[in-house]
Amino acid sequence: MENLSFEFLKTTGLELLSTYGWKIFWILVLFFVGRIVLTLVIHRIVRFASDGDNSTTTAVEKRANTLGHVLRTVGNVVIYIIILLMILDLFGVDIRPVLAGAGVLGLAIGFGAQTLVKDFVSGLFIILENQYGVGDRVKIGSDEGNVVKVSMRSTVLKDDDGGMHYFSNSLVKNVANLSRVKKKEEAA
Repeated sequence: MENLSFEFLKTTGLELLSTYGWKIFWILVLFFVGRIVLTLVIHRIVRFASDGDNSTTTAVEKRANTLGHVLRTVGNVVIYIIILLMILDLFGVDIRPVLAGAGVLGLAIGFGAQTLVKDFVSGLFIILENQYGVGDRVKIGSDEGNVVKVSMRSTVLKDDDGGMHYFSNSLVKNVANLSRVKKKEEAA
């Protein structure tokens, strides 16, 4: 019985490879090229913002790093969805109903997950207004720490004891960016 199932898998795998081999190869090539291009674009953005001094991180560099994290996440999601749709189409699944269903599902989720939409919009404004970025020291509510990650949905702080604090962006009401406070010596 075990030998029969192995032979079936071997035969089925060889049939799939002979039928769809080149198409699968080109989908994989497209996947890896997409990931490489995404990485190069993100590195170019971060390097463009860099002033060449690795000892200090400027506000522009922090903003570029934050934007790089967001672009990497969004880009990866887009790449994976496109590759998944290409594979489904390759195996004969009509992707038009899948796309239509995804649109309806997206609309239903949009109505059902208003907090998620609020998080996304709040995260967009946090990034666009440059309220804080990766590496900044901030105080959100009673929690203080260094910003480890800013995404469209949440902000992650690491406190002095090593504890990680996760905040939904829609819940971030008052933020003190302690990295941008001028020192008393500089003011005098």
